[in-house]
Amino acid sequence: MAAAVSVALNWTCVEWHPEDTWTRDLLPRLVEAGAYAPYLARAVYVIRLAGNFAISYPKGDTPAVYVGEGSFGSRIQSHKRWASQLEELVGEFQFEVCVATPRVRNCPTTYLDCEAVVLQRFRDRFGSAPLWNKQIERRRHPHHEYSQRKLDYAISKRSGARYHWALKPLPSSPFYASYQRTHV
Repeated sequence: MAAAVSVALNWTCVEWHPEDTWTRDLLPRLVEAGAYAPYLARAVYVIRLAGNFAISYPKGDTPAVYVGEGSFGSRIQSHKRWASQLEELVGEFQFEVCVATPRVRNCPTTYLDCEAVVLQRFRDRFGSAPLWNKQIERRRHPHHEYSQRKLDYAISKRSGARYHWALKPLPSSPFYASYQRTHV
């Protein structure tokens, strides 16, 4: 059995509008906020609602709607599609993207393990995967340890947050199947 490894997890969070492009808007915003651009290809990211709305999950409410891995820049187009659908539902608003680039020497897949840990923590805390995630990933490096406080920073309500609404999709919504699929 491998010795436990504590993995540093620092989140850089910036606003994201569905019309933003990676090169022109989001990458410069992330770098200005402290992200190291060469590491962003192997990142973990959490997309959150940035307004008065949260999502109602079986065990609680949170603004987190998606957890992903890899380069947000290369996946921004697919995220724009569902973000626009959500925007149509509640009107124009913005999102927040929180990005972390976990690193362990000689282990280039740490970010994949970290995504699985974030998703598992989300499921344990809220009773399902985030709204637009279709599955919970499996861990690759069970000897890697992450700060629960750092995980919760990205997926939970933050201190002082005052949401006016907690929404959940109904069967006629395009979000319903994804929402229901991972409920525990």
